[in-house]
Amino acid sequence: MGSTSKLQGMITDRISELPHELLSQILSLLPRKYAFRTTILSKRWKKYWASVPELDFVFEELSAVWAINTTLTPPTGMWKNEYLSDHVDLLRFVHGVLSLRDSSDIWRLRLHCYCRAQDVSLVASWIRTAIRHNVVELDLRIKAIYKVNEDGPILELPKCVFLCTTLVDFKVMSNCITYAPPTSGCFPRLKSLDVKVEYPRDDSMEKLFSCCPVLQVLSITGIVSDVVSQTIALKFKVSAPELKMLKMSLFRDYRKGDGPSYSISINAPKLENIDIKHDSLPMYSFENVHSLVRGSVDLCVHYGSYHNYVSEHAPALLEPFYNVKHLSIAVHYLKEGCLPAFDKLRELKLVIRDCYYWDLLTEFLNKSPNLESLVIEHEDDQVCVDDYEELYFECVLHSEDQWRRPESVPICLTSHLESIMIRGFKGYPHEVKVARYLLDNGRVLKKMTVENEFHKQLKQRKGSKDCELEFV
Repeated sequence: MGSTSKLQGMITDRISELPHELLSQILSLLPRKYAFRTTILSKRWKKYWASVPELDFVFEELSAVWAINTTLTPPTGMWKNEYLSDHVDLLRFVHGVLSLRDSSDIWRLRLHCYCRAQDVSLVASWIRTAIRHNVVELDLRIKAIYKVNEDGPILELPKCVFLCTTLVDFKVMSNCITYAPPTSGCFPRLKSLDVKVEYPRDDSMEKLFSCCPVLQVLSITGIVSDVVSQTIALKFKVSAPELKMLKMSLFRDYRKGDGPSYSISINAPKLENIDIKHDSLPMYSFENVHSLVRGSVDLCVHYGSYHNYVSEHAPALLEPFYNVKHLSIAVHYLKEGCLPAFDKLRELKLVIRDCYYWDLLTEFLNKSPNLESLVIEHEDDQVCVDDYEELYFECVLHSEDQWRRPESVPICLTSHLESIMIRGFKGYPHEVKVARYLLDNGRVLKKMTVENEFHKQLKQRKGSKDCELEFV
């Protein structure tokens, strides 16, 4: 018994004698509820907790409820009793932890919580605490709780966040945070910004992304309506001299009107990589965007009546893509003449949906004389088929007439295209015709890989004797 006590004492002594910085790092790796329990060991352990460099306060149910509950309000009394009580416990826990904080820096604060009207000032004070402690990474996911037919709480992002000289990485997802950046001195060291929006309420989207002098990575995602008020149209303005990577993934709520689309303007002279995804095409404008190397465009627009609008505004969207070497594109329909010349394009991934608009493939082949690698991927989309049948004519989507041979063989097929990958084909006659055409006319083709079951119809077709035909 005595030897056991002595051994336990030795173990305790060894742990306590570890350097303060090392103990803080160990605590930062533990789940918060276990790490906080160490404060009962002694006053010295309470001091260690007070200097943990990474603070993660996450209400575990928040992500699931956010995804399911589109009304943004507690749907039942049971939900309110169960989750709201846990939420209050989390608020108390966070407040208790931050009240113990010593003067040491906070490397990262991750705060995922609900916010009632009475919680706004408290949550804002926690954010200011992180800024005072020289936070480097700030991750906020704050969801407002409010009753149906009532205005939700509004949390204005504290000014000190914009002026923070240590903040490098900022992620924010919220349906209640508003942004009013100062006119100068904003985000002096911020290099990565990830913003998820829900119905922006003011003109802050014009200001927030235009005050980041060293920003390199920007992601803007979420759901929007076309207007923020009866008199203000929604506008996104991105102006960032050092920006290299941009992601725009915005979806439109048609329940809030179907008027003229919102607009996006981009001024980014060093932009190299852009990823765009919309279910309606905003009005894009670009300035000083001449350095693109890689691009991805996904316009999942189902409505046939919207195709003319897309074709009309697509040239403005695709204009800066003329320099790209790698391009992935998924659209339902584009009129002839919408594409710029892609003289530098080496790799193309073209996603074909169930409307099978093959003319787009033909135009890409004609506009990409130096293309070396081609991926054609079919993506199931029954909504697309239903809309196509309703608006135009009895469905002939599986007819071989869907494919029309180009009047002349595109230059890339005879001189540069070495690799073709085909995914998701069903074996419809027009799909077979497309594959046969590429195989017959690919004079320098080295490898074609087909991921489907109609291989027997292609085995004897090769325009290049060096081509390896692989079926997986």
